[in-house]
Amino acid sequence: MPISIQDIIDDPALATRLVAGASHASRKLRWAHACELPDPAQWLGEGELLMTTGIGIPAGAEPQRDYVERLAAARVAGLMLGENMQAPRNIESLLATAQRLDFPLLLIHKSVPFSAVARAIIDTSKQEELERRGAVTRIYESARMGLRNNGLEFLLQRLAADLRTCLYLFDAQTLEPWHPGLAPLPSGWRERLGRRSGTATTVTRHASEEGEALSMALPSIPACKVLACGGLLDYGLLHHVTAVLGIELERQQVEQERLLRQGWELLDDLLRQRLSERPAHERLSAMGFPVGKALFGIARCQAELPERWSQRLHLQGVAVLARAQGEELILLLASADSAQTVQQALDCPLGLSDPLGHAGRTSEALREARLALAHTSASCPLAHYARSAGELLWLPSSLEEAVLVHRRALGALADYDGEHGAQLEHTLLVFLEQNRSWQKTAERLSVHRQTLVYRIRRIEEITGLSLDSTEDVAVLWIALRAAQIAGIGAGLKG
Repeated sequence: MPISIQDIIDDPALATRLVAGASHASRKLRWAHACELPDPAQWLGEGELLMTTGIGIPAGAEPQRDYVERLAAARVAGLMLGENMQAPRNIESLLATAQRLDFPLLLIHKSVPFSAVARAIIDTSKQEELERRGAVTRIYESARMGLRNNGLEFLLQRLAADLRTCLYLFDAQTLEPWHPGLAPLPSGWRERLGRRSGTATTVTRHASEEGEALSMALPSIPACKVLACGGLLDYGLLHHVTAVLGIELERQQVEQERLLRQGWELLDDLLRQRLSERPAHERLSAMGFPVGKALFGIARCQAELPERWSQRLHLQGVAVLARAQGEELILLLASADSAQTVQQALDCPLGLSDPLGHAGRTSEALREARLALAHTSASCPLAHYARSAGELLWLPSSLEEAVLVHRRALGALADYDGEHGAQLEHTLLVFLEQNRSWQKTAERLSVHRQTLVYRIRRIEEITGLSLDSTEDVAVLWIALRAAQIAGIGAGLKG
């Protein structure tokens, strides 16, 4: 650490005492410079100690006050005056101004050469530079060890030990730990950092009653910041730390993207039923989705790209695979334990199947998830298939019931569509979704109004139900919802 004013005072060989500015005794000294000019402030700057025999100190009270005020304005670390040397006899104004400004004023015995003070600062700087070089070496040794996949927590602990400091890695916006398992910010620093926003990649110094700290956003990931408290606080060293952490986070991101790609491929193979039982079980287990616990989920929402929140969930230690298919978002969860976290990340209703059990149950599990989704509501955004029966009494409580309800009301229409390649069932779904608005339905289907009128009349003929009857409309709507639950007919188009 750099030498401080207190270190100078505590060194008996330097025979120095402090007569003003005691609250700044911990101020660090970058250099000590002897100057006898009448205005040394223009030659000195922050962290530098002015040493003088007193030749340049003016005799009058007003000039003495100006002399000290200029030094304080230039952020000079302090004034060291040789006792009983060549200063004016009356320096009361000099002393009073230093006390008023709380500016460090030191008196050094005339037998001690100024060079001894400069040498003490140089020796400390040399030791500091040796420590700094050693810290840089240790930092990159830790970086090498980090390549062994020991994890971010291990690397952060190693780097903290290298710098003899406390390191915190956190999200610049939320101030939460960047990864699960990392230490949270102390409440004092969290409150102080909360007053500053932004993700600038420059080093920021913070001071509080707890001491000093440096913070900096990682250049490669500006949303992630590191805070260093105590120890070898140094702008240059913090740049080395952020570089090492940035490399590790990028390596983890590449690995995570590789795992996500593998997961998407696995999910696609399952949905298209390309895998036989044994390979499916092996790949699911290798990805952390044991078939005995893994379950499907279905959501319908305007969510951002699946890979983005999948990555956020991965950072929280939640295993989930996702794929958008039409208006549905199909998910594979490692277990039901993570369902609440996933639903909150999506911020929309989520229906869950029973555990998969075996790969051949994929289609059935998807239908279970759709049925569970149909039983969600604003007050209950998460529904499990096993618990959904009876929650909404007007909906089918099982897949078998859903197929039966659809068949009884719309079986003839579905058969007609299949035989003639028509889309009357889909037309009916859109018509009811648009609250039987002829204009909106025609626009949605991109057909002429007269074409739509013909289709609706044909639907009524085939089903024997009238769209002017509230009772018949209710039957048709429930049948269409049943189709969605079972994943058949118009339910496939969503």
